[in-house]
Amino acid sequence: MPLENGPDDAEAAVLADVGASRAVIDVSKHQGLASLAGFPFEVRTSASTREQAGRLADRCAKAYSYLGDMLAFRPRCALVVLNRADWTERASNPSYVMPYYDAGNLFLTGEPSDLTAMLEEVASSAPPAAARELHQVYGTGADRLESFADMLVVHELAHAFHDGVPFVFPRSWLMELFADMALYAFVVAEEPDRRLHFETLPRVALEHGLLKPVAADLRYFEAFYPYIEPLTYVWYQFRFTMMAKGVIDASGPTVLRRLWEAFAVTDEQLGGVLGSQVHPAAGQWLASWDEWPR
Repeated sequence: MPLENGPDDAEAAVLADVGASRAVIDVSKHQGLASLAGFPFEVRTSASTREQAGRLADRCAKAYSYLGDMLAFRPRCALVVLNRADWTERASNPSYVMPYYDAGNLFLTGEPSDLTAMLEEVASSAPPAAARELHQVYGTGADRLESFADMLVVHELAHAFHDGVPFVFPRSWLMELFADMALYAFVVAEEPDRRLHFETLPRVALEHGLLKPVAADLRYFEAFYPYIEPLTYVWYQFRFTMMAKGVIDASGPTVLRRLWEAFAVTDEQLGGVLGSQVHPAAGQWLASWDEWPR
């Protein structure tokens, strides 16, 4: 969604600097997989997960357009939707638990994942009042939480957006919060009928203490990210989700753009900071990088 007001000169310079993606896609993961056409990114899938891949790609394409308009940037990326057998052979994360982003690829589970089973186990421990809330939103079927898990594709897509530009968030937790803000902003703007499906499980789990994390402070998250015990990682993500909900409900989805711009520093701006705060010679590091013979 474009901003109501056009960018000023400084903002335009930032957008010009991040307008082209720097991500390099690891296409070795695509070999032997089926291809789905008609999307603004490549989609590869196991033969048995074509239908699920199509559904995930449809949502991802909507989010790609929405976030691309908001951030004035479209990254190069690919969706890789895998069944359990192909996941074991291709994914760098051996557990068929959570989707993840790596080297330009969004790795997504095309079959019911272990994450869905873990979340259902968490939900089954809810006391009566919490269980009633979950039942009202998700029902009581065996696959009731798949609607929540399927939305996480937008979170992984958001990682492709920040991976494709020449700046990084100064903390890992802030990077994850950005991805959850992107997901929540998308749901609010483009899938408002799914809003309760996205926010109810995190809120109920936190309010009723359904998860027992091994740690709960951001220093632990920074020290061990991304190798955090799965349910503890889910607890952190639920906290980030509620933080995202709070700020977007208060300020609107375009607060995501403001967070993005807070760290969208051009090479010229970075050179100015290095020159003024480190040493004048440091300000020339980026400008002179290509002057040395190879």
